[in-house]
Amino acid sequence: MIAERIQTQHLRLLDVTAAQVHRSQPARFSCELSCVKTGLFDGRYEMRSGGRCMATLHVNGIFRPTVSAENDDGAWFFEPEERSIVVRTQDSLRELATVDLSLSDHAAILRFPDGRALVFTSDFWKGHAEFQTPAGDPVVSFRFHGLFRPSAGIEVLERGRQLPELSWLLMLGWSLVVGYF
Repeated sequence: MIAERIQTQHLRLLDVTAAQVHRSQPARFSCELSCVKTGLFDGRYEMRSGGRCMATLHVNGIFRPTVSAENDDGAWFFEPEERSIVVRTQDSLRELATVDLSLSDHAAILRFPDGRALVFTSDFWKGHAEFQTPAGDPVVSFRFHGLFRPSAGIEVLERGRQLPELSWLLMLGWSLVVGYF
C-alpha cells in the first residue's frame, strides 16, 4: 500500500552514491545507540552512545508536539504545520526538510529541498519504526520498548551512515516515534 502511494507521488529514490551525499560516519555514531526518557513526567529524552549523552530532545505538548533537538553538530526544531512537520535549524530557522504525515496512520514521507525523499514507517505493536528509501531499503531502525515508549535501541545501517542529515535524522525519527506514531 505504501509503495503504491509513493509511486503515485513520483518520488526520487534516495541515491546515497551521489557525490554530495558521501560523508564518512561521525565517530560518535559508530557504536550502539539508544534513546531514553530522563524522567517520568518531563518531555526530555537523551540519545546515548556507550552510556554517554550524545544528543538531547525536548518534546513540548502531547498532540502534535513541537520538538527541539540538540547535539554537537547543532540545534534543530521539528514543528507541526497542518498535516506536516517542518525541520528547521535553530540558528537561522532555515527549512531543511518537511515530513508529510498524510501518507497513512503508520507512515510518513520525509522530503528534502533537493527532491530526495525517505519514508518513515512505524509498527506500534511490534515496537519497530524505521526510515527507508522509497524502494524499501532500511536506512535507520528504531526498536522501542514499553507502553509509553520510554526507550529505544537505534541501528544506523550502512546507507544511513552516509547521509549528511544523519545528525538530525536520528532525533527526528525518535520524535516521530514518541509524538506521532
